[in-house]
Amino acid sequence: MVQPTPCRGIMKKNGESEGTKMIIVYQTNENGELLIFKDTFEQPVIERIVPRSWTHLIEPTEAEIRKVSEATRISETILRTALDEEETAHVDSEGDVTIIVVDTPILQPDTDHFRVNHFYTIPLILFFNKDYFVTSSIRRDYVVPSLTQKMMKNLNTSHHFKLTIQLLYRNASMFVHLLKQLDRESEQVQSGLQESLQNEELFKLMNLGKSLVYLSTGLNADLVVMERLRKIEEFKLFPEDVALLDDAMIENRQAIEMCSIHREIINGTMDAYASVISNNMNTVMKTLTVVTIALSIPMIVAGFFGMNFILPFSQTAGFWWAIVISAVLALLVGIFLARYTNHLKFRWGMPKNLFGLPKRHRPGKKKKK
Repeated sequence: MVQPTPCRGIMKKNGESEGTKMIIVYQTNENGELLIFKDTFEQPVIERIVPRSWTHLIEPTEAEIRKVSEATRISETILRTALDEEETAHVDSEGDVTIIVVDTPILQPDTDHFRVNHFYTIPLILFFNKDYFVTSSIRRDYVVPSLTQKMMKNLNTSHHFKLTIQLLYRNASMFVHLLKQLDRESEQVQSGLQESLQNEELFKLMNLGKSLVYLSTGLNADLVVMERLRKIEEFKLFPEDVALLDDAMIENRQAIEMCSIHREIINGTMDAYASVISNNMNTVMKTLTVVTIALSIPMIVAGFFGMNFILPFSQTAGFWWAIVISAVLALLVGIFLARYTNHLKFRWGMPKNLFGLPKRHRPGKKKKK
């Protein structure tokens, strides 16, 4: 792959780059090599937009849209739809321009929590007419760099229908790739939950579940688009294009299945840990109840010795007798309640004794028929 210009080259006065907004032009030469053009001081990238080229816009500005519109003869109104973050996946045409909108996956780290990643989708829009092919996204996407850097087989910027199918296939593959990464993050969160149940870990798991909802919605919308393209005659002119489109649909369905499985796993994990938290709370409440009942015994005994009546031992060492009796009774009641609550784990239908505990079967004693 030949890359005439390794970087955009436009720098700000403070030494920082201009930002992510840029125009990249791809063109396949006679030898099948993919040429990549970016802005340089010597030649603006707009001059590289020629028939049979592929123009990719990243966070396009109004000025860039106007220049690309003049170079490709695609209406500014049509190109401006790339600025709409809420654009839904669909297939449309206006005049000689075909418009295909698909949802592409994006990973964005949380600014407040560096260990938390948000997975969601943004629209990736494809515009093409007889001579020009334009793609646009409001954020840096993973599909176009993956397609151009790995040099997909038979990549040719002059074959617009095949290039569209190749982009759709790579887009479905990126869904699968990000779902695998999401699964790894989910396993890390679950490992953290097993060590310590904290709200932060539960919030991470909730965030992953929300991300799966976004990815699942985008995948289902993309599948509808591919099924619509499958019925268009231009996409069925060559058997290899039809086979590649079928592969893209299979990859998309696989991603949908993976998304569904991961959602079930995360939902099941959330339910399981909710039960664990509830059981832990029940254990704490049981312990507090036993302690409260045990501590109420000294209060009862102290109440007896504080009455205005003559009680045994009240005249001689009554205070110490009250302390001893309270301590012994509290200890006995505490031991009994602790053993009683621990032995309540029995099967339904088992015979119970007077205190509601399961009867123990003696090995030497035969059961009556």
